[in-house]
Order: sequence, then C-alpha cells, then structure tokens
Amino acid sequence: MASRRSDDAFSSVHDLPQLYTRPSSASLLSTLGRLKVQPAAWGDIAAASQFDESNLPRYLTSIIASSLSWIEEESVREQIWEAASSRLSERSGRTAIPSMFRTFTIPTSTTSSVPITLREPSLTADNLGHKTWLASYLLAKRLPSLAPYLPAFERGGRVIELGAGTGLVGVAIAAMFNVHVHLTDLPAIVPNLLANVTANTLNITQGSTSVGELDWSISRDCCSQEHEAYDVVVAADPLYSPQHPAWLVATIDRVLKRDLAARVVIELPLREAYAPEISELKSRMAASGLMMLVQENEHGFEDWEGNQRGMEKTEVGCWWAVWRWGPLGLTFGKDDAVD
Repeated sequence: MASRRSDDAFSSVHDLPQLYTRPSSASLLSTLGRLKVQPAAWGDIAAASQFDESNLPRYLTSIIASSLSWIEEESVREQIWEAASSRLSERSGRTAIPSMFRTFTIPTSTTSSVPITLREPSLTADNLGHKTWLASYLLAKRLPSLAPYLPAFERGGRVIELGAGTGLVGVAIAAMFNVHVHLTDLPAIVPNLLANVTANTLNITQGSTSVGELDWSISRDCCSQEHEAYDVVVAADPLYSPQHPAWLVATIDRVLKRDLAARVVIELPLREAYAPEISELKSRMAASGLMMLVQENEHGFEDWEGNQRGMEKTEVGCWWAVWRWGPLGLTFGKDDAVD
C-alpha cells in the first residue's frame, strides 16, 4: 500500500513560497495542492517522498494564522486557509483526516480485476466501521482462491456479511459470484455502507446485494425458517471487545443454514491485545458444532495513523479460516446454541 504524493519537486519547506515575500494567491493554492496527501493505494509500498516535512506543520500553521492582507479577495483567502488546514489535518493521524474516497483493485481471476471505490467518513473511536481495514482487503483479494471451499459460490446461494463496514468484501463477492449478498452492520454504519454498495452497482455484474442493520448483541431469531438462513457467513476483522466472540458465534448460529454445504469464512488481524478473544472465538466455534476446514496466516501492511506521512508502514499478521458444520452442529437446533 502506498500514499501517493505530489510534492516531489520540493526538498524542504525552504523551497515553498514564503509569506514574507507576499506570494500570489495562485502560487499558494498551487503549492498547497501539490502538498496534498492522497488516499493510500493498497498494493506495493512506494518509495518514501524525498520532501523533508519536519517543519511543514509550522509552515502550514503560519498560513492559517496569517491575515494574508496582500490578497484582496476574501473568498480566495478563505480557500487558502481551508487548503492549509486540510494539509495539516492530513498529517495529524487517521482520525483527523476528513471524509475521503479510496479505490481498491480486487482480482477476480488471474487475468482480470474489479475496481471498488468506497467512501470512508472521518473516524471517531465509536465508528471504526467507517474505515476499510487490512483484513477486509486481504479477504477480498483471496476470494477467487476460496471458491473451491464454498459450494454456494458455484451454485448460487445466499451470503451474509457480518460487520460489513465500508462494504469491500460483500461488494467483491457480488462482483465475482452469482450469489445474493446481504451486507449488515450497526445502525450508525449502515448509511455509509448502503451508499458504497449503491455507488458500486455497475461493478456488481454477477450477483446481487442488499443492506440491513444487525446488532449481534441483540438476540433475535432473524432466520426462523431454514429457507431464510444463509449458505455462507463472512466476517472480516470482527473482534473489538471481550463480548464479541460470544455475540459473533451466537449470531452465526442463528443465521447459518444447517447444511453440509454451509460455510463460515472469517479473517482477522493477529493483534496481541486481542489474543484472548481470538482464542475464545475458536473455542466457541468448535463448541457450536463448527469444524475448521482450512486455515492460514498471511501478512499485509495497515494504513493507520502516521502511515500517511511517509513513515514506515506497519506490517500486520492476519489469520483466515473456513468452517463447516460437523455432526454435532447439524444435530443441534438453534435453541441449543452454546452460551
């Protein structure tokens, strides 16, 4: 993954228009435009910019604090202040970055791919579903190789994504396979999720989609009839609290068909802080009657906090697995789920 930079002609702040020289509005706006940090493009890591940003925050702050009195039009001064503020926020960590659009190129085969453009609103601590996380990207890229483990992808089944976030995985599935994908998340996340799914309608050429709210903490039988249940349950990076393993497995137990061809696919980062939750998830999946068919570790690079500013990218280990019902799970009814 790489952040695309447009400041390569500059080597340091000293190469930028200095306020004491009263630079023109055009010069300032052009410079601020070239300093823009574009959304990260996932893939190979680009070479770091040669521009020394050590004094850039001070430079941008001086523009914001200046009256720019030599520029006559107030509307132009406002544009300059706004651009300088944006450049400063782009370098203040992921949570300070305003809403943005990012395009992910997802392979659909060895020779073709599909571009999926997603809106990511500004982040706060309570809406982390507004970011496209590494596990979602890796799982979306892995879909073609997972198809042999997922019979429903070949025969046209029903798929539900739990904690769909920005929608990357669900949209990718519907773009590749003749299945219906129901993307779900919490009420606060759904409006942006629905907008992203709608915006990518032209890329969804194989399957179909729907979007809905689903709170794992609320125990309700949303699939009381077997024909309402799903052939495949998908979740990427679903563990963020000690309650999540129990809630997630209970939700899977409610929505997954009791069928030998039914599958669960989960990918998550191996964060040390969440090791107990990962262990509990595996134990609860087994206790619910689900057998692991295949699992594997992989690595990628997360674009979080300082990664937009030319700092070294953070390598993150991830783990994915596919489950199916074992004899115990097929024998259980939905009311027999393990607490």
